[in-house]
Parts: sequence; structure tokens; C-alpha cells
Amino acid sequence: MILSVDPGKATGMTLFSFERGQEPVLVWAGEYQQEEYAKPIRDTLVEYPDVTVVCERFIINAQTAKKSQAPYSLEQIGILKQCLMDAGRKVDDIIFQSPSDAKAMFDNPKLKKLEYWYVGGEGHALDSIRHALLQCVKLGWIPRRLLQ
Repeated sequence: MILSVDPGKATGMTLFSFERGQEPVLVWAGEYQQEEYAKPIRDTLVEYPDVTVVCERFIINAQTAKKSQAPYSLEQIGILKQCLMDAGRKVDDIIFQSPSDAKAMFDNPKLKKLEYWYVGGEGHALDSIRHALLQCVKLGWIPRRLLQ
């Protein structure tokens, strides 16, 4: 199982089932506001204690500071870390990935072709889907439908 998080004021989150040699299966996807964000993480960690956790890397740099002073992404990453620690996991278990790597590998046309398109929300669930699929590629999945 892969739990993928795109942290922000509205956070995208997905759960995929993945076995090597098989197509990833999207179990659920959604966008969550701050007050509801921790529950699906905690529920997933209880149901799947060994779930792989993938999160979009968020780094504050000069460009970030110009865009917004909103700390939402960093706060959500902190909550994610606390949820893992509460479940007896290490924060080092989180696999952080670059947003540009995920988007370059799985842009919108590719998500549609692969039939992993999420309808609704502000695009954050789609970003979490990108991160989950990128992790599947790192684990050996070849998205053959993109080659057709």
C-alpha cells in the first residue's frame, strides 16, 4: 500500500495498492481541509501499519517567500510526521519527492491516458496521485499504457 500526500491548505491524499508486476490500484483519493486532514492518515496507518508514505517535498526558498507566507504545507507535513510517530513509525519513513519530478513523469494527459484522473477539488488529489505513481515507478512499475 502507498499513502501519498500533497500537503497544503487543501491537501491531496491518495491510497494505492501496488504489487510488483501489476498495475497500481487507486483505492481512494480526496482533498482534505486542515480540520479533517489527520483522520484518513491515522485510519490508514491503523489498517495498513506497513504502508509506504510518500509526501511532496516542500522547501521554503526566495520564490516561496515572494508567493505566500502561508505555512500550511509545512504544518501539514508536521502533522503527518506526528501521525507516524503516534503509530510507532519513524518520521524518516516518509519518502519525500520533488513536485517537478512527479509532474514531469505524470502530467495531466498521462494521468488521463492511464485512467487515474480525479474529478473535483483544486488539483491537489491529482498531485498526490502523481506522487504515488512516481513511487510505483521507483518500485519497478512500467506504465505500459503510455507506450501504446
